[in-house]
Amino acid sequence: MLEICRRYYLHDESMVSIGKRLEISRFKVARLLQDARETGLVTISLHSGGEDDDALSLRVARHLGLRRATVIEAFGTPQEVRQIVGVRAGRLLAGAVQSDETLGLGWGRTLVHMIESIERLPNVQVLQLSGAVGSNLSQSPIELVRKAALIGGNNAKTILAPLYINDPNVARVMRSQPDIAEVLELFESVTTAAISVGSFVPASDGSSNNQFLPLLPESVRNSLLADGAIAEICGTPYRQDGSIANRDFLQHIVAITPEQLSRVPRVIAVASDPSKAEAIWALARAGVISELVIDADLAESILAMPTTAPDNSR
Repeated sequence: MLEICRRYYLHDESMVSIGKRLEISRFKVARLLQDARETGLVTISLHSGGEDDDALSLRVARHLGLRRATVIEAFGTPQEVRQIVGVRAGRLLAGAVQSDETLGLGWGRTLVHMIESIERLPNVQVLQLSGAVGSNLSQSPIELVRKAALIGGNNAKTILAPLYINDPNVARVMRSQPDIAEVLELFESVTTAAISVGSFVPASDGSSNNQFLPLLPESVRNSLLADGAIAEICGTPYRQDGSIANRDFLQHIVAITPEQLSRVPRVIAVASDPSKAEAIWALARAGVISELVIDADLAESILAMPTTAPDNSR
């Protein structure tokens, strides 16, 4: 069995050739190869990527006018690619922040993988950049901030309010509550922010690319789409040209404002899936992100779009 496996897996011999050399049938060769896998004599694993493509990273950064881009070779299902990108973003973030910084965290599935992959952070203050969305605790921004604080000094401030509130008057009152108002004021001290990119374009597998949009009232969703919204970060919708779609919508949001985000020195956007190319292009035009962590397929889709030089290049 070992000899068959050596010839088949290491020397690329065919089953017919192996059978002739060992004077057994190719059917017996096939059965012994299967037995080898079942007994653990042979184990097979797929290398699903995770390596940086430095040349592609540089091209994307120049194409979008960003300070830095990190492009990762990632293979598999959209979920597997998302995890690979999130883990790489975790390594980048862990090496980027310094002690006594203020780290702002958005929310999203990729950021879940990012935080779960980090074993240690310097002693930083962690702020939740947007209110809660949905009922899935594992993907809640509150849970992300809690986990980050546990590995980074246990110093965290959360927003115990929804991201979207239907009544703008209630939203204004909520933002004025002392504990929430404190966090909103602390946004001015954020030195590094990690955010996921929401797109209003469906993902390659047909699923939603934005966990926030489906939770909004239908009339609100239609209003955003009618006004050209194509990207979303921390609740703020952006058009393809980088302008903010439906500014009245921001009256319903409890989160960092686009103006505050634009003043953060380092904003790391994390995304996967080629369908998010237009959303990232829009955010680059808006000048609200300075760095990017994405997969290679998404990078190629971005490079197929026109070159953009954001007005507020970061």
